[in-house]
Amino acid sequence: MKIAFAGGGSLGPVTPLLAVARRLKIASSSGTPRNDNVDFIWFGTADGPERDLIEKEGIKFFPITVAKFPRYPDMRWLTFPFDMMKAKREAREVLEKERPDAVVSAGGFTAVPVIREASKMGIPCAIHQLDALMSWSNKVVEKYCVSKTTSFARDGYDLIATPSRFSLNDLPEKHAGAKPVVFVVGGGTGSGALNGAISSQLDRWLAFADVMHATGAGKKGDLVDREGYTVRELFDQNEMKRALADADLVITRAGIGSLSDVASCSKAAIVVPIPNGQQIKNAEVFHAAKAGLYVRQDQEDFAGMLFGVAKHVLSDRVELQRLGETAHAFFQTDDGGELAERVIKIAA
Repeated sequence: MKIAFAGGGSLGPVTPLLAVARRLKIASSSGTPRNDNVDFIWFGTADGPERDLIEKEGIKFFPITVAKFPRYPDMRWLTFPFDMMKAKREAREVLEKERPDAVVSAGGFTAVPVIREASKMGIPCAIHQLDALMSWSNKVVEKYCVSKTTSFARDGYDLIATPSRFSLNDLPEKHAGAKPVVFVVGGGTGSGALNGAISSQLDRWLAFADVMHATGAGKKGDLVDREGYTVRELFDQNEMKRALADADLVITRAGIGSLSDVASCSKAAIVVPIPNGQQIKNAEVFHAAKAGLYVRQDQEDFAGMLFGVAKHVLSDRVELQRLGETAHAFFQTDDGGELAERVIKIAA
């Protein structure tokens, strides 16, 4: 059996699919081994943060042309039809050569040409809707898919646990320290706003907390480690586990990959969504459920507000525990098992 995954440009649609790939390699929930003959390929972008992550998993990676229609006026409005034709041609060439038994996506523009071409070839396709707000890419391809699942209740989709790469059982024992620990992570592409909010007031942060900081690829700049401060562009799998284990508070974007990390590991979080995008609805839903604190990036003195909210919640151990427990109960996650079972059925 060969499964094609499609997703890239950011790590949002990538990390859940990686969880599914790992789950497909091990025994099913019923205890039946199924890892002897499973193989994977991956469609992604040439310049996104996903390629290194995918290839480290031993998965064959195929970059295809980015065919994304910008939300606001852009020269790519003119080139989009040609980009899409090229992306579809590239996708079909790989599909004809590799002949996967199913295509699986968790959203993102990379999946659109792959799913459309796979459907024409009679290859069954599955999509998972991660965000609370329906994505354009999934709207475009849902009619081509035989399996449609979602992280939030939605008509026409089956609600399942969101695939997550981590769980509480995966984490090492927390290191004991004199100060609380804050983990700041802006996703695979990073967040200039979060990076600036931390770096501009780093001395204030380090006066009461230790800080672990993932800036995103290419966004570390001149930031360097110092006492109480660890900075990396990206944390690898083991470093992420260590950071999540040690963190008393996570400050993160509101992509589902990041939120599933928080929920699966029962961590208190301050959620800072990208303005004017799908992440706002995710943050609103988490905030309404009291599963995370919500700080807007576009407000006056964002850096000062973020610092103040973090310092306040870190002084209340009961509230930290409540936030983590509520996030875990509210947003159901698993190791990719539910979606993997569906993939097995459609690929059979």
